[in-house]
Amino acid sequence: MPPIRATLLLATLLLGGCASSTTHQQLGAALNGLEGELQRLEEELAAMNCLHYQKAIDAPLSLHRALGAPQPTPEGLVPVASKLEDGPILRYQYRLPAGMASLPQDNLCQRYEFELRHLGRLGKLEVSWQGKLGSGSHLIRQTECVFLTGVHGSR
Repeated sequence: MPPIRATLLLATLLLGGCASSTTHQQLGAALNGLEGELQRLEEELAAMNCLHYQKAIDAPLSLHRALGAPQPTPEGLVPVASKLEDGPILRYQYRLPAGMASLPQDNLCQRYEFELRHLGRLGKLEVSWQGKLGSGSHLIRQTECVFLTGVHGSR
């Protein structure tokens, strides 16, 4: 767990135990402000390609949220399953429609820029697909991608 998260968790526990019912609302507002600031810092680090973590639980909140509501590819495909594991590695599984032999392989770093930036420098993304005409997979390492600093799509 990154030091900032551990500090915020400790502060939350300490303040929560000491707060009276009249100060709970103020405490809640302060914690919401801290959570917003943490998310802003995570997004800045992702934009600068400076995230560095190994445990899936330490992934930025925006990545966890994006996995809960996956976005379609330009071809309209939505992952049927996604799983974020320690490493970190993110696995997407696709079911291909009839007539499609494989997942498009062009510009994978750009297609999955949001995920790769938020996986951090150690991150990997595995996309696998299955359809009537075949199946396959491709592993994308974040270190293989070149991103323009500060420019990335938001989810």
